[in-house]
Amino acid sequence: MIDYEMTREQKELRARMAACCLAEIAPRAAELDSISGSEAAKVVKDNLKKLGKAGYLDLLVKGDFVSQCVAGEELAKSCPSTFLSAMSSGTAFGMAVQAFGSQAQKDSLLPGICTGEKTGAFACTEDIAGSDLSRIETRAELKGGKWVLTGAKDFVTNAPFADTFLVLAWTAPDSGLDKGLSFFLVDRGAAGLEVTGAVETMGLRGAPVAGIRLAGCAVPADNLLGKAGEGYAIWKSITEWLKLAVSILSLGIGVACMEISTSHGKNRKAFGRPIGLFEGVGAKLAIMFTNNDLGRMLTLRAAWSMDNREADAPVLASCAKLFTSEAANKTSDLAMQVHGGHGYLKGTAVERLYRDARFAELAYGTSEMQRAFIARDNLNKYKPA
Repeated sequence: MIDYEMTREQKELRARMAACCLAEIAPRAAELDSISGSEAAKVVKDNLKKLGKAGYLDLLVKGDFVSQCVAGEELAKSCPSTFLSAMSSGTAFGMAVQAFGSQAQKDSLLPGICTGEKTGAFACTEDIAGSDLSRIETRAELKGGKWVLTGAKDFVTNAPFADTFLVLAWTAPDSGLDKGLSFFLVDRGAAGLEVTGAVETMGLRGAPVAGIRLAGCAVPADNLLGKAGEGYAIWKSITEWLKLAVSILSLGIGVACMEISTSHGKNRKAFGRPIGLFEGVGAKLAIMFTNNDLGRMLTLRAAWSMDNREADAPVLASCAKLFTSEAANKTSDLAMQVHGGHGYLKGTAVERLYRDARFAELAYGTSEMQRAFIARDNLNKYKPA
């Protein structure tokens, strides 16, 4: 018999995280959406320190995936922007160092990441090379005992205030993806590293984004993460973690939309009764609940599979990401419809969540790419005799 009951520890984790987010994170979520990038950076950095004290960042770096789902849903529901910033620092950067870094790298970097005193950033995407890593132009050459990096990255979350960047570059271009790419740890103060202008996004505006430029940026030889040529294998692992994280983000946004809409359906009256009692509105609330519940089950199934290192874990993460990201967009659209013209007003929670949700179908592999990956995996399993 399948047991869907959370353990006592997981229930306590959810309760602690919910209380922390309600008191410390949620009150400034709307503000983050409207203030300047520099002001947002200060708020997010402060939020990361609060999450560090709550133990959430340590959970992202060293904890199991199911617990990350349980705690992350509360954070994503309270402030999607802060979730994205924490995900970029704790998951894409911190977990990568924990999994593939040397002991010296872990000792140097992870204590600050786990407390929120230091912030990491994942620098992979380039202007002409999104998910197609073969088109990456950034190069790294070993000269005089140092790696010298040249190139540029865009859409780097946390770049305006990150302390260390995890940068993907070619070390042996002729060796192809499997053996030609490597990851490097680049400190913000490294000579030749420049953080370029901040980028404004449609949603998740509280998670500051910018590009970086590397002009002959020299880093010590031991700033290589793992071994030379292991970049593609590391990238695949990080991408799997991030697909799960985006599923959690999507679920949090969907739950927030449902809770706001349910409250509105109870309190808003028309023709003498709450609008939630009208079939058209009630049906939308039912769809929201169903989408969220199914999304949670898919996300937890993928997380459990990742914790147990099942062979199906990558495709299950894609299934979760595909469903939850599209469900979040549908749910935010339904929430807008429930609120009517009042939801369309700039500055309302529904309007903000509506914009935030759109990110999920695009990031770390679009819905089209997830479908292609799922189909390819299925076809490879069930080849005709």
